[in-house]
Amino acid sequence: MNLTDADTSCFSQVCIEKCGGKCCAPWWGIITYSIKKEGGLFRPQELNAEIVNSITERAGRITEKYVTNEETPRPLFTTPEKYNLAVQNIKAANKTILINLRAMFAFRCLFLSEDKKCMIHPSVTGGNEIRPEHCGYMGSPDAKPNEKGYCRIIHAAATSSDDPAAVDKAIETELMASEKHYKDSFDKPEDAAEGIVELVRLYCLNYAPHMLPTAATITPGRNEACHCGSGKKYKKCHGM
Repeated sequence: MNLTDADTSCFSQVCIEKCGGKCCAPWWGIITYSIKKEGGLFRPQELNAEIVNSITERAGRITEKYVTNEETPRPLFTTPEKYNLAVQNIKAANKTILINLRAMFAFRCLFLSEDKKCMIHPSVTGGNEIRPEHCGYMGSPDAKPNEKGYCRIIHAAATSSDDPAAVDKAIETELMASEKHYKDSFDKPEDAAEGIVELVRLYCLNYAPHMLPTAATITPGRNEACHCGSGKKYKKCHGM
């Protein structure tokens, strides 16, 4: 059987014998979305809280969606192990800031064994497909980059005439990307959000200074966050 032969699932030979669960250890959930902040960045702590809530909510959506296709569904994930949040772009108009984000969540699948085998893969369950829909269509040989079901490793197997070197290179690329995302991630959503708020503050400082507060327009309490967005208390920053 060559790498692109299918038995109980698309390219199961690639998934099991070549990839060996690398794309599931960790499994990355990726969501792009936008946050609109009205009134400028006068209270950075409010934006921080909004981002934290948005991250938590979307991670929860993934957890709720990814359950086994059984009479009594079982979840694949608990809470994310890592949070990776990146700004795709920022736009400012009048007193409104639009922040386009890409959130990535590193999950540990509860059905991935210590030796990186999927215990609910059809080849293990005797042909029964109880994986969530996404897992079932992931690795479609017809899917192209950025399309539903695309997998870099499966794509290499499907377009390289089963060249093992091409598949190995795709696996290495996938692994390097995962390791970089993991390294750049945070353990807590609060820490991921803090970095985004700072990027927004710097954007406003350079391109939309009218979005930032000044001492003349708002004076925080001594123990409140400083209006400059530094994250320090006012008394230890511009209130000194």
